[in-house]
Amino acid sequence: MAQLLDCKLVAQSIKDDCKAQADALRAQGISPKLALMRVGEKGPDLSYEKGIFATAEATGIEVEVHALPADISQEDYIAEFKKVNADPTVHGILAFRPLDNIDETVAITENLSAIKDCDASTAENMGKVVLGDPTALPPCTAAAIMEVIDFYADEIKAHVAKKYKTPELAKPEQAADVCCGLDVCIINNSNVIGKPLAMMLTNRFATVSIVHHLTHSEVKNDYIKRADVVVCATPFKDSVTADMIPDDAIVIDAAVVREKAFDENGEPIMNEKTGRQKINTFGCCSADVEKKAAYKTPVPGVGAITSALLAKNLIKACKVQNGID
Repeated sequence: MAQLLDCKLVAQSIKDDCKAQADALRAQGISPKLALMRVGEKGPDLSYEKGIFATAEATGIEVEVHALPADISQEDYIAEFKKVNADPTVHGILAFRPLDNIDETVAITENLSAIKDCDASTAENMGKVVLGDPTALPPCTAAAIMEVIDFYADEIKAHVAKKYKTPELAKPEQAADVCCGLDVCIINNSNVIGKPLAMMLTNRFATVSIVHHLTHSEVKNDYIKRADVVVCATPFKDSVTADMIPDDAIVIDAAVVREKAFDENGEPIMNEKTGRQKINTFGCCSADVEKKAAYKTPVPGVGAITSALLAKNLIKACKVQNGID
């Protein structure tokens, strides 16, 4: 049975650090502020917003919501977006996506200052991620996975050293970095997880492979089976099963699969507080993965770190905008 990698501990560590930095900034008369751009009242957006406010309370950052009507035109959305982007008191912006009837590339990417881009929506930020630029504001989910690896570095290094029967993963001068020499397979090819995570790992000398739904099944199995760490982030529940992963793998399930809740009679289960149908959240790994893996993140897990990374990115952006190292 896998030992669980407690993502709540990772998130709390990040929040504690953010709180200390936010307090120090306020002592200098600077209040880190995040602006949320939300169109309509979609369930996932409202749920994420609620989590962000909880993180804001824990970290001492300020959050303001720009709630726009569901039928807003692209022209009006862009006008509001530009107004928020130009506000010097706003240090970071997060625009909820997807947007219906609005071209996100035109509306967001082309109008968002890279220095306020808290979730790496701009090409400039993604370029910095590729180059390993320390001023980059990386995609929060990809960065959250890196935080898990770093937080549990000692356990991962010991586990992999035992696997290869070697006292270290890499050359002596590099052995302090858990990523160096680590073989990671990412089951995801998106701009928010697979691609940036691969670059972040490669910049720290991990050996990285990416597989996806168009990878030939035999090739996919070969890459997954040889990995020390398997990052699972497919959009389908139970799509990663125990027979796919190597014995004693370290499995990070970063997927968020939402399903409407029904009772045994097939009737919708309603949330008494919101009046909406309840939504159950799953990862993409089947239950038997936990029995085979050596270490595994729970579900929900990585998602708990994502909002903490948003606060971390915001504070970094705030410091850069105010010329603070």
